[in-house]
Amino acid sequence: MPLFLLRDGSIRRCSVVPDDLVLIPYLDRHRRRVHAVGDANSERLLLESQPPRRSSRPGRARRMPPPEEGIAA
Repeated sequence: MPLFLLRDGSIRRCSVVPDDLVLIPYLDRHRRRVHAVGDANSERLLLESQPPRRSSRPGRARRMPPPEEGIAA
């Protein structure tokens, strides 16, 4: 998945890349190809085109700790 430098300075991997974005490609210090987003509209289109993020641990329920002894509920 390509890497994108957003206007806030964060780098993100994006699975969907719309056509007609203003992008400036460069190599970072790790020699990875990164595409800097050139304007606010391109950033908005890029982020809106991404599929919803899935939870990293689907189906995992949170457990409640057992009640402490001596405390009335």
